[in-house]
Amino acid sequence: MKSSKNRLSEIIGKWRKRRKGYFVVYAKEGKRFVVPLCYLNHPIFKVLLEMAEEEFGSTVDGPLQVPCEEELMDFILTLLRNNWHLDIEKAFVSLNSTTSCKGAAMIPST
Repeated sequence: MKSSKNRLSEIIGKWRKRRKGYFVVYAKEGKRFVVPLCYLNHPIFKVLLEMAEEEFGSTVDGPLQVPCEEELMDFILTLLRNNWHLDIEKAFVSLNSTTSCKGAAMIPST
């Protein structure tokens, strides 16, 4: 029978592994997000990656990090998961030309 310490290590190891078809990205504060690979082709995500390249450079060692606060990243992933209307997406993408990724201040109020 396995010790509880070994069992816990095994569970944590499985939890940390990425699932096929997904990648990991970190928000500014370090919150980890597991994101479907198909989001990489979405205009919103392309803007985030461009912003990350501008802020961190194109040859960053380590995990992929975007220059957004976790609240904004949660909002972006909600937009993508729910396939919100294209006009909302266009408005969000246009924010890139006027401001940097500053979290909740960019999230439209509902």
